[in-house]
Amino acid sequence: MRTERRILLPLVVAALLAGLWSAPVAAQSGGPLQPLVHVVQRGDTLFSIARRYGTTVDAIAHANGLADPRHIYVGQRLVIPGGVLPIDSWSAHVVRPGETLPALAARYGLPWETLALANRLVNPHLLYAGQVIRIPASTEQVGALHAVQPGESLIGIALRYGVGVWNLIEANRLDHPNRLLPGQWLFIPGAQPSWLPYPFRAVDLSPLPVPQGKALLVAVRTAEPVSLTGALFDRPVAFAEEAGVYYAVVGVHAFTEPGLYELTLVATLADGRQVATSAGVVVEEGGYSYERIDVPPGRSSLLDPAVIAAERERLEAVRGVFTPARRWHGPFLSPVEAAVSSYFGTRRSYNGGPYNSYHGGVDFDAGRGTPVRAPAAGTVVLAEPLTIRGNAVVIDHGWGVLTGYWHLSSIEVTVGQEVQAGDVIGRVGNTGLSTGAHLHWEVWVGGISVDGLQWLDPQAPWFNLDGASTSS
Repeated sequence: MRTERRILLPLVVAALLAGLWSAPVAAQSGGPLQPLVHVVQRGDTLFSIARRYGTTVDAIAHANGLADPRHIYVGQRLVIPGGVLPIDSWSAHVVRPGETLPALAARYGLPWETLALANRLVNPHLLYAGQVIRIPASTEQVGALHAVQPGESLIGIALRYGVGVWNLIEANRLDHPNRLLPGQWLFIPGAQPSWLPYPFRAVDLSPLPVPQGKALLVAVRTAEPVSLTGALFDRPVAFAEEAGVYYAVVGVHAFTEPGLYELTLVATLADGRQVATSAGVVVEEGGYSYERIDVPPGRSSLLDPAVIAAERERLEAVRGVFTPARRWHGPFLSPVEAAVSSYFGTRRSYNGGPYNSYHGGVDFDAGRGTPVRAPAAGTVVLAEPLTIRGNAVVIDHGWGVLTGYWHLSSIEVTVGQEVQAGDVIGRVGNTGLSTGAHLHWEVWVGGISVDGLQWLDPQAPWFNLDGASTSS
């Protein structure tokens, strides 16, 4: 697998704080201190972490109660002594398991937006036990943050948000209001709280955390039309616009290591200017089981790496297809009416070998000849016999979502054919690398195999586009 870039969201936010809001929360000597936290990454040692933050191994070990400094693990949160940011007069609340931002806001008599702004929370709905939440001493000022763009003036920004120029000068303590720098952050009093730069208004992610082998909905709202691109797990993220909202569905590989990853977004405005922002995506364990597959002697040649590579190359030509038009508007139908015999993500061993592969689809225990139906409308992009997968069909449903059907006894559609939900596309069989008649059903999202059962759930976020969890 290719290396995937993981990031430490608290450090990113802490770095932003250094120059994000210079006036209302400027650092003052003698104020309380909020420690920095480092999330251990693959390859980290306590020595390399100490060197990075200009401290010592002993200091980190003592601050975190480490009995043996040699034993740290990926995802572990380490307080960095001395790596702190002086802050104003805030009180601190340590999050306990199960606490939410709305609950904290109610406890302290504050709008939750105020807490989100004060703590620069990328996703206000994602708190973790032990997290330190700063409680502002004064709650009178509510507003948004604006990143100055090249060519912008204070007057233009004031007009955009409908606030007075003097209010901006006062809120940001600007000594030279005519000398704005591109990238400079301004607090806009009275505006909707958000630290996202203009034109971003909200970035919604759901579900969070996202389990291995599942799909993630990204919904981006902007103040004006843009051309939007993104990247996650070192792969591009393609967006489709619908009703003024930019949507993307991203597949999380079943072998993606649990941890925190960075979703980067770049909006290109009408005048060609580009504005970037990012959000944290937490991946959690998928909880998959293990199973051994014994391939009959007559079909063991199908495990030949050359055969596998050739077929993979054929499928790569279609699995990355992205069609901007969405063809589905509700939960997918089950492709057959039958019990599940093998679930997605199961770690597999073939003929007693290592468990270094996984089941990329859902197997249905249906008899030979059982009709296989399209779960949603779409266009057939592959309909042909394959060596390993047998008679196969692939349907493009739009937004980078495709479904595949393997081991069919017969194919009853052709490439380019439009199908509707419920149309018969083939019959269950036992062709290719198969130990008995069944349907192997796959769902690809952005070219990544994900759990198809997630697409039968009417509560899935892509079937309820107004219900994604806010992360602005």
